[in-house]
Amino acid sequence: MSSLFKKSLVATSLSLLAVQAHSAGFQVSETSVSGLGRAFAGEAAIADNAAVGARNAAALTRFNTTAFSGGLSIIDPDVHADVTESSSPGYAQGATALDAKDIAPTEFVPNIHIIQPIDDKLAVGFSAFSNFGLSTDYPKDFYAGSVAGSTELVTMNFNPNIAYQLNDQWSIGAGISAVYADAELKRQAGPLFVAIPALDTASDQTAKLTGDGWGFGWNIGTLWELDENNRFGLTYRSQTDVTLDGKFTDGTGAKTGTPGSTVDGELELNLPEIIEFSGFHQLNQQIAVHYSAMYTGWDSFKELKATGSGCSVTGGECFKKDEGWDNSWRYALGATYTMGDHWAFRAGYAYDESPVSAEKRTLSIPDSDRQWWSLGATYTANENLSIDAGFAFLDGDQVDGSEKLTDSSAIEGSLGDSTVDFSAGGDAYIYGLQLNYLF
Repeated sequence: MSSLFKKSLVATSLSLLAVQAHSAGFQVSETSVSGLGRAFAGEAAIADNAAVGARNAAALTRFNTTAFSGGLSIIDPDVHADVTESSSPGYAQGATALDAKDIAPTEFVPNIHIIQPIDDKLAVGFSAFSNFGLSTDYPKDFYAGSVAGSTELVTMNFNPNIAYQLNDQWSIGAGISAVYADAELKRQAGPLFVAIPALDTASDQTAKLTGDGWGFGWNIGTLWELDENNRFGLTYRSQTDVTLDGKFTDGTGAKTGTPGSTVDGELELNLPEIIEFSGFHQLNQQIAVHYSAMYTGWDSFKELKATGSGCSVTGGECFKKDEGWDNSWRYALGATYTMGDHWAFRAGYAYDESPVSAEKRTLSIPDSDRQWWSLGATYTANENLSIDAGFAFLDGDQVDGSEKLTDSSAIEGSLGDSTVDFSAGGDAYIYGLQLNYLF
């Protein structure tokens, strides 16, 4: 892949997101702005615009004309982390920053969808969106830089779908996903500079890992329309394994034998499977309720491990960080109120379980349970054009954790079994606009 194409793809990708600014772990929910306004409750069943293609392929059959949706979400997080205690001798020297503010940057997250009916039973569609992404960026002189540093993951899912209506009540759909991922990880010395002669300051870079690559998965879904006012959706999106090819820079020489050397490496990223069940009920002409339960198979995310023949000192292992996450659930409930021919208002609440247990929590992904509080509106200009606006406040728990300072980004044993205790947490505000058009 040419460098220009890679840069263009990343520039238009959908998921450079702050770790506390979206769904639990590093899962992304922002596939539509209308969904944002209801905390993504009922997404696999509502099918109010073309963005449903990202959640349930079977719902494409509800459209009898070409449909387009394109949206943009702005994520404004406020995430912080503080070192509360350490067993390292470098801690007593007080030579580095012990707290970090605004470690998650503001980001812009687009999405695009199109649905094309073929006949009264068959429809095809295409969606470009993201299910996963994160970004944390600590100050270079942060005390725990050897395990915090900066971590970025961008993924983009190119997802064509096809759907078929079996009868008046049942539709089925399926699709394939081509997932592009781009990752960069940096680590600084932190307290290691007091133990490793080759390091001069806490800001010295001990490791840098970059890479990108493609993986392929699939999705299936079904839609049961009990009647015009009541329907249910059930979807499955497969695990996707992405092999990232890139470079590893060894600031200390612990892996390659030469400080500052750069070698080829690769990392396999296991993106988990997703199962979602949704319901939608139109109670009367004005009021509808909707809900969802989403399961994410995070137990596939066992480790981050980069390998390469150039890391000869450690038998080909350039970087390794154990994760060992648990499977998690997300629950959402929402309602929509339609006022006349032009306006609809919605609200939603969601509870997002973290897949990271307290003993597995790290500074690079300081994940926690969170609650969503969402509001949204749709203005229908005419029978073809509508505009969605959405807002969500994400309330993340304040959490504590403990992590060894000498992960595989530095010389193992330089500080013995030194650990750092930390506290992390934060909130986020998400704003979105989306245009929908029926041709």
